[in-house]
Formats: sequence, structure tokens, C-alpha cells
Amino acid sequence: MLALHNAYRTVFFLFLLTCAPLCLYGYSGLQPFGCVDMSSKVLEKGILNKNILRKAAKNKKHKKLYYYLYIRDFANSFIEIPTANVSVDSSTIASRYLAGRAPIYNKHDKKVGTCSASFLCMQNNDGIFTDISNYLSVNNGLIISWLTPTKLINLELDSIIHSMVTKCRVVASTKIGFNPYYGETFNMVVSADSERIFFKLTEYKKN
Repeated sequence: MLALHNAYRTVFFLFLLTCAPLCLYGYSGLQPFGCVDMSSKVLEKGILNKNILRKAAKNKKHKKLYYYLYIRDFANSFIEIPTANVSVDSSTIASRYLAGRAPIYNKHDKKVGTCSASFLCMQNNDGIFTDISNYLSVNNGLIISWLTPTKLINLELDSIIHSMVTKCRVVASTKIGFNPYYGETFNMVVSADSERIFFKLTEYKKN
């Protein structure tokens, strides 16, 4: 009888050990008697709300972002604003003011937003200088803007567009609607080939 009693006790403890993980984790909805489905309680109480979803989206966002545009699209959109010297004895030899915008694409060649920029070019005896105001707006909520002061070889369109090439640190300081990147800082490299302008952003981590 003692051996039979011990056998019953062993089976009973094995049963408890088998049920314990199910009670703790609510595995696949199999609810032993007395166990609580915490996931259902979370949903019922509304804890899984928009704030948690936004936090999750922020934590899962890509640390590296990549976009590009076609130079021909940018050039085809250009408008030119007339410029003229104000004073008779102006030091400005020549000037040109252009603005344009073009769709941007991600690494999967899918259209995901817009890049716009304006170029104020002025030539004097020291050379040709341009001030570029750049703006990038992406469908994932990322919005950044930056300035690019540079020196040109000439005032031709190709030279002006390629003057966008730079390295800079940008902050997603503009928020319109949902933006998981708001307040984030990125190191950005703008490069170019004969057909495209590339934007590569890497999350900046403070030491």
C-alpha cells in the first residue's frame, strides 16, 4: 500500500509540473482550471492602446535608412526665380535661383516620399557660391531639413544639382501627424552618380 501511495503522489506532482507553465504563460489558449489569460485581460482593459503601438514602432524602426531620387526628375521639375543686382556697382557678377522637387525611392525601388530643394547661386570675383535649402519628407513619418553651403564650378544645372552632395548631422525636428522618428538625430551622407542622388541616414548615438 505504501508503494502505491508513493506512486500516486509522484503522478500528482508530475501533473502539477505539467500545468504550471500553462498557468504562467497561457500557452495557446489552453487554460487549466484557475489560470488567467493575461493577454485577454490586457486587451479588455485597453492597455494595448495606441501609445504602446507607437512605442513598439519606435523601438523597431530601422537604425539605417536609405533613399534616392532620379536627377532627371529633379531637373524636369525646376522653376527659376528671376534675380537682379540691386546696386549699380554690385560685387555680384552673375546669379541664379532655382527650386525643384522629385519623388524619392527606398532600397526596394518603391516610391516613399518627396525631396525638395532650392538653390541660390551667386558669383563674384572669389568664385561661385550656392546656398541650398533641402527638405526630405518620407511616408514613414520622417521629416528632415538641412542647409548646404558649397562652391560651384559653374552655373550649369548638372553642377548645381550635384552640389547637394554633403555629409551632415540632421534632426527630425518637424512633426506632422504620426512620426516615430521625431526628435531623433541621424548622420547623413548625400552622394551622387550620373543618374541619382542618394541619401543614407544612420542613427546618431551619443557617447
